[in-house]
Amino acid sequence: MVLVDIIVPQFINHNEEPEAVDLMMETESLHKLKSFCSKHNYDRVCRYLLSCSSYAADTEEMIQGYTTAYEIYKSQS
Repeated sequence: MVLVDIIVPQFINHNEEPEAVDLMMETESLHKLKSFCSKHNYDRVCRYLLSCSSYAADTEEMIQGYTTAYEIYKSQS
């Protein structure tokens, strides 16, 4: 998972939030996503995360996506 922690900030810094969210979802690391968000990108990250969560494979994955987006929104307000 160390490689993911190196790649995700690069994605986020280059306005590739969807790729970062996809990588975090694939590696089941959504709980770390909040630490990579800033006031400049949190809205794009959350919107993409919420749109993906409705297509989740199971209810647990969907709830994790919604919860992560909620936590990010809460931390930025």
